[in-house]
Amino acid sequence: MKKALGVKKYPDAMQFIYDDQNRWFAVAQGPAESFKEKEPWVIEYDQVEDVWLEVDEYWTETGEKYAQRGMGTLLQEDFKKVYWRYDFYMNIKTSHPYAKKIRYQMNYKTAVLKIPGFSLFVHRGLDLSGKYKPAKIEAEIDRLKQFAVECDKAIKRGKVVDVLIGDKPDNFFERIVKGVVDNYYISRIDKICKTMKRAEVISEVLNK
Repeated sequence: MKKALGVKKYPDAMQFIYDDQNRWFAVAQGPAESFKEKEPWVIEYDQVEDVWLEVDEYWTETGEKYAQRGMGTLLQEDFKKVYWRYDFYMNIKTSHPYAKKIRYQMNYKTAVLKIPGFSLFVHRGLDLSGKYKPAKIEAEIDRLKQFAVECDKAIKRGKVVDVLIGDKPDNFFERIVKGVVDNYYISRIDKICKTMKRAEVISEVLNK
């Protein structure tokens, strides 16, 4: 097996490794070149009974790596105060005798974003929690891409309004920081879309 779908940047990240010609796959930690060292179960496409993406969306009061998961219900005015976090899990149900269900985290690091404080724009994270089959994954990717476009427009509108009413950061450093935060937020959405696209590709491979 030579093809791999996963986070190549980190040597110990989980990989979906597959061979279309022989119609089999394995899920293992590490790069495709050394996956045999992990001795993973090799599963045939025909043994796959179901496949879906699970997205865990939650919030924390801080953006720290091991921040405590938020509990309770947030009010709308709290949406932009908290940090929204996302983990992506690929679930594969099979008839393989020793690997009935495979569930692995696709993102090596939890995706963390904070709603920017631009004018007239408050949102409850990305509203992405749930289980997704291939068709729904594609629809959510389209929705998030459109959402990113709307965010970008809102950021630009907010900057124009700030200039008109004189409500803007006091110094050059604060302006730079705000710009970085806004751009980082958009880039986080793009990265989440890429993770979901990888899940869509895996789903399509296994449904062949």
